[in-house]
Amino acid sequence: MRADFRTAQVDGPGRATALSDDAGYFTFFEEDNVEVLVKVHDACVAPFERFWVFAAGLTDVEVTLTVADTERDVVRRYDNPMGRAFPAIQDTSAFATCP
Repeated sequence: MRADFRTAQVDGPGRATALSDDAGYFTFFEEDNVEVLVKVHDACVAPFERFWVFAAGLTDVEVTLTVADTERDVVRRYDNPMGRAFPAIQDTSAFATCP
């Protein structure tokens, strides 16, 4: 998982911090200033049979959030343009790659 950010003055990769095996957050400017929260949920049970991606942004900078299923080499990308409040992501069809 990766979050890249951009403002009019600076850009770069976000710093990732794990909260659990399936959740974490990114900071962009200061280590104690959370910018994006992310959780990848294993919903590999009937009737869902998917991995879900949930994210919440606490920012209005440009963000490209990239989430990869490394087992099957499938990538999902979520973009937020500069100047727009980062909307909640609730992608319950993100990865149809259950074992």
